[in-house]
Amino acid sequence: MPDSTQWRMDACSIQGDGEWNEDALAVNEAASVYGVVDGATSLSAYRNVEGKTGGYIAAQLAAAHFIAMEGRALEQTAVQANLALQEAMAAEGVDLTDASGRWSAALVIVQIHEFSIDYVQAGDCMLLGKYRDGTLRALTHSQLAHVDKRTVERMQELRAEGVENPAELRRRLMPLLQDNRKRANTLEGYGVLNGDPRFPQFLERGTFNRANLESLYMFTDGLYTGAERWEDVINGLDTHGAEGYARELYRKEQADRLLLEVPRLKVSDDKSCVVLHLDGSN
Repeated sequence: MPDSTQWRMDACSIQGDGEWNEDALAVNEAASVYGVVDGATSLSAYRNVEGKTGGYIAAQLAAAHFIAMEGRALEQTAVQANLALQEAMAAEGVDLTDASGRWSAALVIVQIHEFSIDYVQAGDCMLLGKYRDGTLRALTHSQLAHVDKRTVERMQELRAEGVENPAELRRRLMPLLQDNRKRANTLEGYGVLNGDPRFPQFLERGTFNRANLESLYMFTDGLYTGAERWEDVINGLDTHGAEGYARELYRKEQADRLLLEVPRLKVSDDKSCVVLHLDGSN
């Protein structure tokens, strides 16, 4: 593995309005592994004895597998984490026949090699690269974009009918949100780590070379809420740093608590990112 002193890391994970920060950072410098995991807000009322949600547990479990990863490929580690999550849910008596009640997590993880970079991705976590000539490259896409679009359109319909309260909007949207979860790891939906045996078929993976690569950006969907272009997110991270950019976005969302300026399901989602400047520059 290459020496991690060859790059500079800028990372953060800040909690949104939820009871728990359901995001997690996955940093394993010994294996040159870096990434973010985003536990999905549970639609069920499940809490463990410590009061932790299924989304929190899923994110922490997945991140822990990559943090402890040694001598295995990213894909193998993701599959092992998925199996461990299935076992954890079964041990807690979760109804595994109800896809909407499964604990789940999106993720994007990279492993840096001397000449190339491997990655795995599921859900709506994003991986972007910036090259020395300023070119920005999206190496993944949000697998949930079409699902989110359908949800936002329904929200706008409800607003047109006079429903304004965010809590009431979410209550009215719940049947649609449950249907969205049932599309996980199907051809009509998206890939996500949720214990489903079909997950390996929907895990995205790849390898790209390091030639002229300047920086890598990995972030959860809470960090790009309302962004119109990836350039806006990357410029913000480069200018203000990971935590500075995340906290400024959080501030703007709190000023829009009725969800009017930027249509979204919650005031502030958890926000996590890992930025790697591979040549030590900004």
